Parts: sequence; structure tokens; C-alpha cells
Amino acid sequence: MSLRNLKHNILTRLAAALQRASDAAARRYPPRFANTPHNLTIQFPRRIHGAEHISVGDDVFLGPNTLLNAITQYPRSVMTSERHATAPTRYQPRIEIGNHVSATAGLQLAAVEHICIEDDVMFASNVNITDALHGFEDADIPYKYQPLFRIAPIRIGRGSWIGQNVVILPGVTIGEQCIIGANSTVTKSIPARSIAFGNPARVHKQWNATSRQWERVGQAAE
Repeated sequence: MSLRNLKHNILTRLAAALQRASDAAARRYPPRFANTPHNLTIQFPRRIHGAEHISVGDDVFLGPNTLLNAITQYPRSVMTSERHATAPTRYQPRIEIGNHVSATAGLQLAAVEHICIEDDVMFASNVNITDALHGFEDADIPYKYQPLFRIAPIRIGRGSWIGQNVVILPGVTIGEQCIIGANSTVTKSIPARSIAFGNPARVHKQWNATSRQWERVGQAAE
């Protein structure tokens, strides 16, 4: 074996060992959530705010760069200035993550009201879900200093698959066993057992329980 290959093998094994140690630490020292989940891994690095307002099911795996943000007050100091001082609004957020949920990396959940992820949901990387938007009612005030608005709960149904770089906006319910295609922005609710994609996302196929296959929307009527 060449010296170069030997170095590569040593570094590869060292990296794998460090990852195992990091995962073990992540499991051993979980955040203090509202409940006590079993067999939970949220890989480092991670950012979790308002853990007491977050409940997580058993056998959950969330990859690195997870952000779970239960927002109890807005704005925080970083979102204010002397020129644009705003009295903070208090919230009672809830984030619920079911059993056997998995996310590859970069899952971002931000709630001032309620985000519910049901059992067995699978997330690809870089999914953003938020139940409120930054205000933009005044184009003369920087948007970071305006109040939150369009606050509405979000629910992701059991067994659904949310693709890469998906954004899910306030008030959306995604039914069970749905597929949301990569790079989609979901602005309206999606019925159960549907395949939806686009910007904004719309339903392209639905599951036919009789024929046991996916059918394009409108295909049955044709």
C-alpha cells in the first residue's frame, strides 16, 4: 500500500470514529425537551431554542445543521434597533415531531403557534418550515423590524416524503403519504396520497386505491 493510500485510510477511519463519537454524544446529551424521547439523535452542529415547547417522538434521527426554533417572543434584540424599537409580542409555540421521523440535514422548523410533524415522515436536506412570515406592510421600514404576520399552524401527515430544498409556508396541511418534489414552495394544503411539486406546488398525481397505482390529476376523468 502506498503512503498516500495509507494516509487516506487512516484519515477516513479517524473521521468515521469522530462521527461515531459525535453521534454518541448527541444521543447521550439531548436537549431538555417537553418530553423524554427514546433513541433520539440530532447530530451536531445543531441549534435548538425553546426546547421546553418542543416534543419529539421515539427513534427520531435529524442530521446536522438542524434548527428547531420555538419562538416565545418577537422581536428579539438582534431584530431591533434604536431607530426601530418595537414592543415584543409574546407567543406560546408548540413543535411536535412524531415517532420514526428522519431528516438528512439542514431541517429548519420555526414556530410561534404550532408545527406538527406526524409519524414516519422523511425529510431530504435543507427543508424550511415556518408558521409565520416577516411583515412587509411598510416598504419604508426594514422588514426585519416589522411584526410577524400570516401566523397559521402547519401539519405534515404521517408517512410523507418532503424533498430537497422544499419550503412550506404558514397554514399548510400536507396529508398523509404525500410526496413533495424537490425545490417546491408549498403555499396551499395538499390532499392525502398526492404527489405535488412546483413553485407554487400543485398536485400532479394522486393514488388510486382501486387500481393501486398513481394517476395523473384528471386522468381518471379522461
